[in-house]
Amino acid sequence: MVLGMNKSESNSAPSFPITREIVFGADAVPYSEERPVMLYTIIILNLIVYVITSFETGFIQSTVDWIARLGVIPAQLLVDPVSIYRVFTAMFTHADIFHIFFNMYFLYIFGRAVERTLGKWRFLALYLASGIMAIVFHTVFTYIQDPMLLAIPSVGASGAISGVLGAYMLLFPGTRLSACFFLFFIPLCFELPAIYYLLSWFAIQVLEGYVLFNSGIAFFAHAGGFLAGVAGLMFTVNRTRLRLLRLMSRARSLFGILYFYTPFERRGLSPSAKSLFALLSMALLAGTIVSYFLSTNSPATLALYEIAWDVTGYTEKGTNIVFVYIHDGRAEPITYTAQDIIGRITSKVLEQYNLYLAPDLAGRTIEISKLRQSLIRVQYTLYRSVQVLVQPLYVKASYNDKGILSSASLVIGVSSTVGFIPARIMVNTVVDLASYSAVSELISYMSVVSLLVTLIAMYIVLYKDEEYVITPEF
Repeated sequence: MVLGMNKSESNSAPSFPITREIVFGADAVPYSEERPVMLYTIIILNLIVYVITSFETGFIQSTVDWIARLGVIPAQLLVDPVSIYRVFTAMFTHADIFHIFFNMYFLYIFGRAVERTLGKWRFLALYLASGIMAIVFHTVFTYIQDPMLLAIPSVGASGAISGVLGAYMLLFPGTRLSACFFLFFIPLCFELPAIYYLLSWFAIQVLEGYVLFNSGIAFFAHAGGFLAGVAGLMFTVNRTRLRLLRLMSRARSLFGILYFYTPFERRGLSPSAKSLFALLSMALLAGTIVSYFLSTNSPATLALYEIAWDVTGYTEKGTNIVFVYIHDGRAEPITYTAQDIIGRITSKVLEQYNLYLAPDLAGRTIEISKLRQSLIRVQYTLYRSVQVLVQPLYVKASYNDKGILSSASLVIGVSSTVGFIPARIMVNTVVDLASYSAVSELISYMSVVSLLVTLIAMYIVLYKDEEYVITPEF
């Protein structure tokens, strides 16, 4: 899953850090003739959505507008439950051509065997559940690292695909994978069991998630989806079908005439594989516990504002959304969620003059004319911010019973010598509080869900692995 940096263009790094490696030979159910229809359907839907969202750029990358429209924004999900549909639209939206290529490649390589094991509808259930849990993990860990990042839209099927990888690891740990990676453009190829390849990938997600949390890649979404795929087998696998596949995997033939079965000394995972999985899961377990205590001991509110603006003497107008993180008596707007520079300027003005939060004005409406001039710094592009001279000429603001700004009308004089806007303009804006919620309470619930999924995955791997393994590690 890629985090779309809505400041200018999406940060479109491929979602899988191991895309430097190419994996072959992961279809571990050659004795099944059933076609993975659901897998093909998912891939086709992803390709159709990508064609639509990237048509304007020559299919190189999806536009920022489409990412903002279809991506899941955790902050919006927390304050506006109706936006739950974005969890599903985000699963079929990708940032650029590399993002979708590697996602669909890994889904095809590992998904065929998993669908043939579960059946198409159970496979779909595992896939979607893993994608949902990926968003839950992403939200929980982002809240720990920097709540301001909750307003960045995320796109990609990586979380759902990670669930497929987790299921594959438990079902086919002994499958030999041929993998190649490039060292200074020199291909180096090797072969190793699926269990160690996928555990290495899982380790990368956990480690880079803690170290590179501001990289633009949702590492914890991948890790959470992986755990969900392991835990989801308990609820999606057909026991009768699984027993049949396990029996068929042991069948051997002599010239295609005489069939016999070979017993395995060990059907489950090796102690070293279990230990590594447990260690990585405990690292995630610690994060969910920290998130729970942080959310229960530090109450916070997230507000969603809609800003409509126009410029006097110009036909230009627009609408933006801005999230405001309210905690410890402070209001911090997440201004880069506003796509237009005027929307960001308006949001910074409200922050500069302490208009977002005023407990002493709870339930009141105020009118102010000609506030002092002030220099504010606003984000102009992804990597550049500029100073703008502003003077609010008229402000009418209303507050709810908690002292949170509920609506405002502003007339603002804006001056700049940078050249991205005229030297002097008059901006008329209307700001409305669309919704707000005590996000700390919701985060605590999500933390509990993440905790349970992690514990279930650990329980299955440590104690129930022999019930699921089809291709043993040894």
